[in-house]
Amino acid sequence: MKLFYLGPEGSFSHQAAGLSMRNRSSAIEYIPKVPLENVVKSLCAEGADAVAIIPYYNYLEGLVQESLDLIYENQVYIVGSQRVPIIFCLGGYERGLEQTGISSHPKALAQCSQYLNQYYPNIPHVEVSSTTEGARIVGERRSGFAVVSKEGLLKYELPLIKEDIGNIKHGKTNFTDFFLLARQDISQYHEKTDYFTMIAVTPYIDRVGLLQEILAQVSFYDLNLAKIHSRPAIDEVGNLGVEPQMFYLEIMCHKDNEDFKHCVDALEYKFTPKNSHLSAVRILGSYPACS
Repeated sequence: MKLFYLGPEGSFSHQAAGLSMRNRSSAIEYIPKVPLENVVKSLCAEGADAVAIIPYYNYLEGLVQESLDLIYENQVYIVGSQRVPIIFCLGGYERGLEQTGISSHPKALAQCSQYLNQYYPNIPHVEVSSTTEGARIVGERRSGFAVVSKEGLLKYELPLIKEDIGNIKHGKTNFTDFFLLARQDISQYHEKTDYFTMIAVTPYIDRVGLLQEILAQVSFYDLNLAKIHSRPAIDEVGNLGVEPQMFYLEIMCHKDNEDFKHCVDALEYKFTPKNSHLSAVRILGSYPACS
């Protein structure tokens, strides 16, 4: 089986890929791709047994909209999820620090801002394409610091300066949830397992209280909403003369739940244009709660 992930090797996506396959007995070929779009495009170009893993939600940064859009646009399915604690380390060399600075991905630098501002307030930040790329650069020139995972430090043999330097919010440390994707819906239902289902709702109308109407249906069928995210609609809307929003809803149940099915039917009835090939609701997949 091929598994595509957001590279390079040693990234948190690489960690997520390994964790998601830890109970598989068959051989896995881990293939890094950049940027995120190429991870999903590579999956689409492969056979039915290939999978991909992409970041979906970060505790400090929130939802990764690009990931949701790629799932929707490429019509792939969410079949699993994986949570990875985001533990950043500071490593490298004091030599030349004021000139070469602290290198990392901009999101990693932002997620470690409390520590970096307290202990290195006057040291410049150098933004690079990934945390492991920053470690590679520091390792090659043997000067400056990098913010990277412990695996990244070991890969490029950087001396550890400080472990676990990430920001703490509301008493919790950072984590990222990842989605496991497949070209076909290969997810399996297991009793005594908590599931989530992601749907995209595109109401091809525009009126006051639209979101309230959608949420009213979710509430009416006694479904628990975990997350909601809105954006301008992706699908063809120009022919309808409106510019609707679309909504990603993460609902706490499996797609085979009867109340969920009734809710989807009701949303379709209320928001799909009559005599149209369009559909107001698309189910993006069901998956166990992150482990």
